[in-house]
Amino acid sequence: MINLLDLDELQALGKKILAHSKSEWAEVSLGSSHVSNLRYAANTVTTSGSYTNTSVSITAVNGKRAGTVSTNDLSDDGLHRAVARAEEIAGLAPENDELAPPLTAKQAYPRSSAYDARSTDLEWAAQQRSKIAASAIKEATAHQFQTAGFLESGIHHSVYRNTKGIIAADQHTRTTFSNTMRSAEGKSSGWNKRASHAISLLDAQSAILRSSEKCVAWDGAKSMDPGVYKAILEPSAVADLLQQFAWALDARDAEEGRSAFSRPNGATALGTQIVGEKVHIYSDPSHPLVPSGVYGESGLAVPATEWVAGGKLMNLHRNRYWAQKSGKAPLPGPTNLIMDGGTMLPEDYLTTVKEGLLITSFWYIRDLDNQTLVKTGLTRDGLYWVEDGKIQYGVSNFRWNESPITMLQNVIDFSVPVVTAPRDGWDGMPMYVPMIYVSGFNFASQSDAV
Repeated sequence: MINLLDLDELQALGKKILAHSKSEWAEVSLGSSHVSNLRYAANTVTTSGSYTNTSVSITAVNGKRAGTVSTNDLSDDGLHRAVARAEEIAGLAPENDELAPPLTAKQAYPRSSAYDARSTDLEWAAQQRSKIAASAIKEATAHQFQTAGFLESGIHHSVYRNTKGIIAADQHTRTTFSNTMRSAEGKSSGWNKRASHAISLLDAQSAILRSSEKCVAWDGAKSMDPGVYKAILEPSAVADLLQQFAWALDARDAEEGRSAFSRPNGATALGTQIVGEKVHIYSDPSHPLVPSGVYGESGLAVPATEWVAGGKLMNLHRNRYWAQKSGKAPLPGPTNLIMDGGTMLPEDYLTTVKEGLLITSFWYIRDLDNQTLVKTGLTRDGLYWVEDGKIQYGVSNFRWNESPITMLQNVIDFSVPVVTAPRDGWDGMPMYVPMIYVSGFNFASQSDAV
C-alpha cells in the first residue's frame, strides 16, 4: 500500500490549508509522487527500490513581505502550524520589491496526455523493468560485455491554489532508461537512453541493441587531432545542447544585457535571424508523443509556444515580476521541446552522410561564456568516423567547446525527430528532436577516457 495522494486529495488538502490563512493572500503548492527504480551492473541486478513523497509549500503574503514554509506533516495540527509559521516569517521578512501580486485571471490550461494509466499499475510496471534488465543482461552476456543500466518510473500529481481563486492541477507518469555496454577489457563502450510517459511506448530493446552495436563498433578506436569537423549528433546529444539553449531563453537576462540573446542598448534578438532557416523549435504540452506539464509559476498556464521559426527568435520566457515591470505579458518557460526534422529515420539518414564524426553522447556539460552560450563538455561512450554513409572506425573521445547557437547555425540537414532524453541534464523535460548533421563542431582537445 502506498501513500500517494491523487488530485482530488491534493485539492482538498490545499483548500484546507488555505482556510487557515489570515494573510492578505496566500498560495500553496502540493505534490505527491511515487517513484520506483531498478539498477543493474556487472551483468546482475544490484538495486531495486521505491519511495513515496508528498510535499506542501505554503506562502503567506502581507504587502511586499512574504514567508514560505515547506512541510510533509499532513496532520491538521502540522498544517496549521505551517501556515502560522509562514505568516510569522512574512511578518519578519524585509520587503521584496520583486514580489508579484497574486494571479487572479482565469487560466486556460492546455490538455495533456502525460498521465498513462497503464504505467500506474505498480506490479505490471515492476515486471516491465525486470524484463528490460533481463534483456540487457542477456545481450551483454552473448557478446561477453559488461552491462550497467538504470530504470526509473514514476507517478506524479501536483496542485497549486491561491486565496484569489486560482486552481491548477497536473499529473504525469514518466519512465527513463539508460544502458551502457562495455567490453570485457574496458576499452570499448556503447550507451543509449530512452524516456517516455508510457512504459509501453519505451523502446528499450532498441536502446539495448544500439548500445551493444556501438560497443562493437568502437573497439580499437583511433586517435584524431582536435579541430573543427563536420559532425552528426544523435538525438540524445542534440537534446543535451537544446535544453541548454532553452534554459537561456530568459527575457530579463536578454533585456539586461546578460545573455546570448542581448543586443546593444537594451534590445534583444527577438524577431531576428539567429540560426539556420531550417530550424523550427517549439513547445506544446498537448503534443501526443511528448506530453508535458500544463502550469508554471503561480499557476500560470503554459501555452504552446514558438521559440524559433525559420531560424528567427520568436519568444523569450518572462516571469510575472519582469512582465509587470516591462509592461508585457508573462510567458512560462517550456515544459517540453520539439524540433522539426526531415523525412528519414535517424538510422537511414546516417547512410546519406558523406563524412563526419558521429557523436552519440555528451558528458559533464558546463558553462564557458553566457554571452555566446559557449559550453564545454566531453564526448563519451561512442564516437565514430563516418564516411560514405557507414561507420568506418571508432575515434578516441574529445573535449569540446561549442555553443548550441553555433550548432543550430551550422545545421546542414536532419532526420525525422524521435522521442529522446538528454544524458547530462534534466530528465523532466520530454524531448522530440532529430539527429542533425552540422558543417562544423569544435573539438578542443583529446580525452583518453572511455
